[in-house]
Amino acid sequence: MRAAAARSSRNASMDLQLVTTQEEFAVLRADWDRLHGRCANPSVFLTHEWFDAAWQWRQRSAQLYLLCCRRSRELFGILPLIREHKPERYPGRALEFLTVPDTQTCDLLIGEEHRLAVVGALTDGLLRRQGDWDVLRLRYLPPNSVAATTFASMLSARGSRSLIQENPANPFVRLASSWESYYAKRSRRLKKANNLALNRLRRAGDLRIEWFGAAAGTATDVDRVVDTISGISARSWKTRTGNSLDNAGPHSFIERLSRLAESRGWLSVWILTVNRQAVAMEYQLVADGNVYALRSDFDARHESNSPGAHLGRHLLEQLFGRGLNRYLMGPGENQYKYRWAEGAEPTYEMTVYGQSPRGQALAAWEIGIKPIIRTVRDRIVKITSSPERKENAAVSDK
Repeated sequence: MRAAAARSSRNASMDLQLVTTQEEFAVLRADWDRLHGRCANPSVFLTHEWFDAAWQWRQRSAQLYLLCCRRSRELFGILPLIREHKPERYPGRALEFLTVPDTQTCDLLIGEEHRLAVVGALTDGLLRRQGDWDVLRLRYLPPNSVAATTFASMLSARGSRSLIQENPANPFVRLASSWESYYAKRSRRLKKANNLALNRLRRAGDLRIEWFGAAAGTATDVDRVVDTISGISARSWKTRTGNSLDNAGPHSFIERLSRLAESRGWLSVWILTVNRQAVAMEYQLVADGNVYALRSDFDARHESNSPGAHLGRHLLEQLFGRGLNRYLMGPGENQYKYRWAEGAEPTYEMTVYGQSPRGQALAAWEIGIKPIIRTVRDRIVKITSSPERKENAAVSDK
């Protein structure tokens, strides 16, 4: 009783606003920028520009659900969510972070000066809206995220069941050393593959690599760059995934992001041409002293010449010696990334289950039943694939 009264008093002066329209979101920009500057772990992926661009993609299948916390009109916290309109993606009514496949990290935006009070107010506000959701799924969390620490603790204290799981890590290369010392430590196999790719491309014709954006110190024709990389993406293997840049959602995202990133000095785009035809690209943001590689594509018709591999090797060499900290390749288990990586930042996903019957049923399934089934399945696979089992089966067949 005393704890509840203290919590109510602590949050009494906090006003909560639920933002669900594009117009309300746009009005938040100046306040959002000030709040981002007070965050303990600011990131380009927590800026208003990033979420604005991401919304251009996600608005086709979701509704904005930004829970904002203010005191005396000053913005102190944001829980940046969307509500999916596709129930087949998740069973039950789902809220999730406003992210896209290019997102590398995400979190709540919290001003550190009132962290506990603000997270408490956002937690209470979310739980009061139980009629809107059965499950909350928060991906791309760094280990020290507000979501995985303070927010998770407060949800648990309020009686909510949650599950935190490790997701694919974000591999990186340290850029503070020299290219020569870094490349000397790469495998002989990788170096041989790079040399073969260069030789094949030189035989194919006139080879050129262009770098666009503030990091390159060049003025950028954003329309031309977006058209060029969209054309490469439209001829890549990613057309099978629905995430290539010739699709409406991804194209709207990259177009908006490019304009906003160019205005902030973040934009960095590399394009490789053979005989003046664009065949490979990498799209990056350079911010906070880091290089964030968001996506790389190559024309599938040139796959045998490995244009993407050559472009990746070239641009990485050029990033050394520029006073940058790290080159982050984005979460994933792609083997080619780990041939270059020196380390990897862990990322996590937190799932919170609502108090509704469907939310509790999901919790029972995902926390209780599903892990048991997975354990039994793994044991069966291990037993049936053991050498002794195979030997006994072979004897039996004779």
